[in-house]
Amino acid sequence: MPTHDYSEFDLQTSAQPDEKPAAASLTAKITAYLRWTGAILIVLSAISFMLQSHEDLLPAYRYWIGLGLTLLLCAGGLVCARLFKETKGARIFFGLGTAFLPVQVSQVSAMIYAYWHGQAALQPQYRWLQFTDVSPAVIALDSIITAGLLVLVSYAGYAILARRQLKTLLWASVAGNLLLMLPIRDAGLTALMIAGLFVFLRRTEQRLHRDSRMRLPEGLAARALVSLPLWIIIGRSLLHPDSYLLAIAISAIVLVFCIYDIRRYTQSAYIVYVCQWLGTVAAIAIWLIVLDRFGALSGNRLSALLPVAAILFVLSGRVEFHARLYRFASSVMAVLLAYGALLDHQALASVAAVAAGIFLTVAGIRHREKVPFVSGNLCVGGGMLFYAQYAVDLYATAPWISSIALGLLVILLASYIENREKQIMAKSRYYFNELKGWD
Repeated sequence: MPTHDYSEFDLQTSAQPDEKPAAASLTAKITAYLRWTGAILIVLSAISFMLQSHEDLLPAYRYWIGLGLTLLLCAGGLVCARLFKETKGARIFFGLGTAFLPVQVSQVSAMIYAYWHGQAALQPQYRWLQFTDVSPAVIALDSIITAGLLVLVSYAGYAILARRQLKTLLWASVAGNLLLMLPIRDAGLTALMIAGLFVFLRRTEQRLHRDSRMRLPEGLAARALVSLPLWIIIGRSLLHPDSYLLAIAISAIVLVFCIYDIRRYTQSAYIVYVCQWLGTVAAIAIWLIVLDRFGALSGNRLSALLPVAAILFVLSGRVEFHARLYRFASSVMAVLLAYGALLDHQALASVAAVAAGIFLTVAGIRHREKVPFVSGNLCVGGGMLFYAQYAVDLYATAPWISSIALGLLVILLASYIENREKQIMAKSRYYFNELKGWD
């Protein structure tokens, strides 16, 4: 009987530790679900307000309503941090408040731009994106309030998300929002601004990625918040007249992100595969945009498309999938374009063919692949044959000089072959066997 009592007590005490983790796990799942639901509801409500609910409001009121929402989120963060002593909800509230700040900055920028340019201001066709007829006093007040909140809310948001990198995050956020506030809508200047901000943020992102803590969910959220001004500038630029510089800048961002940076954010083979093709299309689009801008696509200028083959060959060293396919397509394209340009007697076609042939030959030797090597030899041969017409013209002008020169070369060639027969045969067999072993 004592043994029975002891075993019963042991079962009860061993069951208690299992019930608490299960209850804690269930509570964590419920609270996480509630937090996600609340955050999504807030974001969807803000989007609904921007798209529908304030068309009949004055521009100043639109800004103040958005400002009130930002302050309300910050107040929620303070309640979670001070009253409930809970940091997860505070992170969410301050993160959302920091995310809404660039929207406020963009509205102030629209007010300044509309007032500065007056009737000549470029306005989007959507009324809810127009911030016209705002008095200078209101614009000045909104600018001061936005600047103050930009520093305070960003400081609180980044401090609670990633305190170790607070200085870097705060500096990058302020720099991006200052560019966002500039009243610039010209497509050319906007493209330069986008390119400069992207380079700056990419260097900052590379530095932040080296910190292991910045790869946690809070760190990733902070890194995403820093880039919001850039995406707002890009989205805003699409509402105004575009230019080839803007198209090149956006295509370059897609190229760099999809080919070079995607591995920092995901290990999914499917996502990397899709991004690889998006980046490839963007790289080719950049050159086609340049050709279209300068009218090179209007005529039959096949040699102008040779850089497309070079782009594919360069990308073959950076992509994760089908690198040989890239080099194969590049080699075949180079041969077809080179011979097409030669047959069409286009300017500098022979020089381009020889240059492409040398590049492909060297690349074929480096990668030990037959297709680039053979394609390179074909391009070099075609380019050299182009110069044969000068020899024919010379023979027609002075046949006796040409015959003497050709006779001398033939005799010298025969002497060289007879003197180095064994070396020539040995090297020929060696290179032939080496070529057979290539892919």
